[in-house]
Amino acid sequence: MAVILKVERRSVKARIFLALVYTALLSGGITMLWPFMVMVSASFTSAYDYHRHAPAVRAFWSRSDRFMRYLSSCFDRFPVEFYPQVPAQWGSWVAVSRDEAGCRKFARAELAAVDDPERYVFHECAAADYSRFNLEYDPFNSVCNYDARHIAHFTHGYFERRLRRRDRAAYDAMNAAEKRTAALALLNEEWTIRYQSFFGIRMVAEQRAPLHHAGWDYPPDNSKFELFQSFKQAYRELEFESGCMGWRSFAAEHGGKTHRNRERFREYAARHCPMTPVVPYASRTLWLRFLQRPDSQIKLGFTEQNIFTPDNYSAVAGHRCENFTMLPFPLPEESSEVIRTLWDNFVHHSYPRRLLRVRPDATLEADYQRYIRELCKSIDVYNQLSGQTVASFEDIRLKAYENSTLWRNFIPQVPLSKLAVLSAEGEWQSFILTKYGSLDQINHTYGWELNMIEEARFPIPEAVAVTFRKHGWRKFISGISANYRMVGEYLFLRGRAFGNTLLLVVLSILATLTVNPLAAYALSRFGLRATEKILLFLLATMAFPAAVTAIPGFLLIRDLGLLNTFAALVLPTLASGMSIFILKGFFDGLPRELYEAATVDGAKEWQIFLRITLPMTTPILAVNALHSFVAAYNSWEWALLVCQKQSHWTLAVWMYQMSQQFGGEPWAVMAGFVMVSIPTAVVFIACQKIILRGIVLPSMK
Repeated sequence: MAVILKVERRSVKARIFLALVYTALLSGGITMLWPFMVMVSASFTSAYDYHRHAPAVRAFWSRSDRFMRYLSSCFDRFPVEFYPQVPAQWGSWVAVSRDEAGCRKFARAELAAVDDPERYVFHECAAADYSRFNLEYDPFNSVCNYDARHIAHFTHGYFERRLRRRDRAAYDAMNAAEKRTAALALLNEEWTIRYQSFFGIRMVAEQRAPLHHAGWDYPPDNSKFELFQSFKQAYRELEFESGCMGWRSFAAEHGGKTHRNRERFREYAARHCPMTPVVPYASRTLWLRFLQRPDSQIKLGFTEQNIFTPDNYSAVAGHRCENFTMLPFPLPEESSEVIRTLWDNFVHHSYPRRLLRVRPDATLEADYQRYIRELCKSIDVYNQLSGQTVASFEDIRLKAYENSTLWRNFIPQVPLSKLAVLSAEGEWQSFILTKYGSLDQINHTYGWELNMIEEARFPIPEAVAVTFRKHGWRKFISGISANYRMVGEYLFLRGRAFGNTLLLVVLSILATLTVNPLAAYALSRFGLRATEKILLFLLATMAFPAAVTAIPGFLLIRDLGLLNTFAALVLPTLASGMSIFILKGFFDGLPRELYEAATVDGAKEWQIFLRITLPMTTPILAVNALHSFVAAYNSWEWALLVCQKQSHWTLAVWMYQMSQQFGGEPWAVMAGFVMVSIPTAVVFIACQKIILRGIVLPSMK
């Protein structure tokens, strides 16, 4: 019977009451749906827009947002060195994404150049030349904003190729799982850290290598650093780019890795995808920071608190500097004496010495031998430090470059005239000057207005804009799908995770539909003396949280010798105090006349249970089965506690491991949460009528 009669609904009070009820129900529905919408939209985000926590991804309809997302995929922080016009507070992508108006203004200004046909010609030419240069530039002096989702796949392929080269016959005889295991064993053989899977590999230290530090150089014979260089080269060769064919595929399609095909691939990459997340290391930024130091400001004649501007530089350098993206680097010969003095200090004490080359002569070599003699005292000490075997100090030779601490520490004593300063900017300037022949031709081709070749910058903004115009939507969709591809590989290709989960769920449901109804039927049907005590015991099991019961449960499983077995996962699900208690109450409400009639007709007890009791309790059994499904499917704490063997882990345990390993990429973790929540949502939607019947009928009883 309705709470409010049909006639009463016409009154104002009744309408207000109904409006309040529907508002409360609608608000409750929104509060349940909103977090799920935020989770789903977060799985479509990136480093740029994840922290907005919005129920919808703006990039689906905003071109500006798609551009900013693509830019964030190329750099780990906003590249202010290439875009000096942005607000001063722009740094991390979180700070950038919060300035929505500023992002729209910036993106529209950048895209306006490629939307203008006349300006697009300049952009496309500059971007193509940058791609040709970057593809062949030294990867050891490049930085890479890699996607962590690609590391496992690349490392797996890298070591499988090495495994094939080591023993082709043995490799061909293996299946896919054996190849993966053998490749992981080869990795652990070479690296000092042992990994359980390729997904545990991180390249954080390699990515954050202090390329700016004057005394740092790559550690010799470090296989992980060497793999990282190959990883960066794969990025430059478009192996991870959507919509563009990578070098490996391109070579296979065109008849092998020949020099001619390499040249054709360079043109292909320049035309289709000039921008990659691997960019040359910008030494110009180091020079600018050195000029902005307080002690440098004093030497230039400014106050210590002075904010160094392009006008300040122009006033002391003797030539005009429009903005710091055009700060002359390397330093031109015609610079003023005060700037040249600072440059000398910068090269000797602040510039990375791995990028310096000595021009040895007899005098300089004698100075080096004297320096080694004073420092090492004996030739044995020198041999021990350098790993060489020389008979005397006179046999030591000063090399143009040597990856040793002794060589690097000697650099401040070398006159600037005997040093060659290497830099990506210098290589780029030589590249375009060789191609076009003169500064005027470069300005004409790129639409620039350079006064000297040292002002030439990397056309990275042009490459970003051109690549986005060609592949903006494709890269956006690829970034979304990459989250789910990685989750699918991580969760469903990890041994028996899917099978373990399926078996655990099936056994848990079967136990709920057998053990619990039998126990509840016995308590309800037969007048046991200890019924009240048993019910009290069942209620007591419901009073303790899972964290408390896990301790005696673990000790019991350990004493039974069932740790690291699948039985440890299944046995605790055989009975549930809550299910037995609920079923017993439901059975008590069934008409006793049915049991008496069945007994008179000669039905046995098991026939009464199966043919009379269970069919009448289908709704409540379905509810208990669903509760059992959810508990078994989502349980990861117990599985992680009693099973250390990964072969026994379920999807819930692997999802927990993924949330720990990929905490730095929470958008990928959110994609995992969406995928693992789909079965639960499907089961509830498909069984909602049974659930409602299970809720309503007991209340009617």
